[in-house]
Amino acid sequence: MLEVDGVRRRGGLAATWELLRAGSTSHRLTAAVRSGMIVRIRQGWYGLPDTDGGLESAVRVGGRATSITAARSLGVAAMPDGRLHVRVKAHAARLRDPSDRTRRLHSDPDVCVHWRPGGSGTRHAMSAIDALDDMTMCQPVERVVAAADSAIRLGLVSEASWLRRIARQPPRLRELLADVDRRSESYLESIMRFRLRRLGFFPALQVTIPAVGRIDLRLGRLVIELDGWEHHRDRDAFERDRRRDAECLRQGLIPLRFTSRQLLRDWAWVRGVVESCARL
Repeated sequence: MLEVDGVRRRGGLAATWELLRAGSTSHRLTAAVRSGMIVRIRQGWYGLPDTDGGLESAVRVGGRATSITAARSLGVAAMPDGRLHVRVKAHAARLRDPSDRTRRLHSDPDVCVHWRPGGSGTRHAMSAIDALDDMTMCQPVERVVAAADSAIRLGLVSEASWLRRIARQPPRLRELLADVDRRSESYLESIMRFRLRRLGFFPALQVTIPAVGRIDLRLGRLVIELDGWEHHRDRDAFERDRRRDAECLRQGLIPLRFTSRQLLRDWAWVRGVVESCARL
């Protein structure tokens, strides 16, 4: 269908005037919306039904998805904070409710508006580097670093471009944001590495130990593994981890295994365990 093809060719978001210029009519656009083939996101803009909900909501507000919202749409490991993040032009007006294009956007704790001009990306969302840049304005440093690790590992951002982008930050913040490492293979690994370095520990990442295999982090005799909840649903993984831990002990190493909940919600305990075991 002309209207669907027209929206899809423009990256999933098209202005009314673009579709009219391409040969559509107001009547055809209305019919396409009623049939569910395209979606009227806000006045003057149409999208596709299968567009990412966060991206569509950002456009409905009147800007482009950024920060966590954009990063997650790109596959970057970023911890959601329950908010929609939207970048809008410095003097943008007539912002709309993310779920209702007929209502004006008022103070909404579920929407974080980033009033910043320019930037690269698509019509729906900022690029990875701009999304990360906006994260520095609204997220804890460790979460930004973890997301930057992921974006660099995915090839969406180069380490050099990230270091150039954060060069204008205050010295202390710049130093923290520069602590990226593409070898961290998960969000949890990035958070643990970042926190340990703040304590004066410098673990080796993704080390291979004979008869054990590759481990997340090694700190002297400590072998630190980090598991999300989904990891424990696999019986084979459960059995394999018990064997790995036993093999570590046989080699004189100390295996420590923490869950995502323990790391993110009970850091004081995790820290105490690591510091105590590091002295053994």
